[in-house]
Amino acid sequence: MYKRQGKGYCAVKNTRKLIIFDLDGTLLDTSDGILHCYHKTASMLNLRKNSVENDSIVIGGPLSDGFRTLYDIPDEETLAKAIDTYRNLYANEGIAKFSVYNGIDTALSKLKSDGYKLGVATLKLEEYAKSMLKNAGLAKYFDIIHGWNGTEKCTKAYTVTKVLFEQKCLAKNAVLVGDSVYDKNGAEIAGVDFLGVTYGFGIKKGDKTNSRFDTVDSPVELTEYFKIN
Repeated sequence: MYKRQGKGYCAVKNTRKLIIFDLDGTLLDTSDGILHCYHKTASMLNLRKNSVENDSIVIGGPLSDGFRTLYDIPDEETLAKAIDTYRNLYANEGIAKFSVYNGIDTALSKLKSDGYKLGVATLKLEEYAKSMLKNAGLAKYFDIIHGWNGTEKCTKAYTVTKVLFEQKCLAKNAVLVGDSVYDKNGAEIAGVDFLGVTYGFGIKKGDKTNSRFDTVDSPVELTEYFKIN
């Protein structure tokens, strides 16, 4: 494996067996579908918009956090109605609005051929995640795809831990690849290393907090980072 050192990477002993990927902003650009449903929900419920520099910062996090960030939510009843409205819209309108990041297919194919087990841990409804990855032609690369089951409370740490358990993998032998602070925090709680991607929605190239973890700037760099010598 390679660790970032300055502008390049230096070789270190590779003990990783399982690479776990976030979905939104890491494998797929789902911004069009997600933001469409946020904005249409707000219009339907007459929610007042908060001053937010970039709406895409809510992508990948819990819907409750997203609505509170983007809009003035007066009470829990309004929040519950907003979430329910969003989910109905996403099922009918948002789920098909996505694209595959350029280079992801090639990166996953190379990592798979290098002997890694690959998984997905997402807060998205699991059936949606599986359907979207299948339609994108990426599902074939993954040993496990785990998401929200539609009933239990779901966190990033829980989904990561679930993947570890079902793959019989120790946390020290896994890494989570993601694009947001939700992913970073989830990785820390689950006890796995974290690799940030700067081409998604949350973590951006040059952010001061990036010094706390490794980052890659494109899907192409993923294969270099995890390269086996």
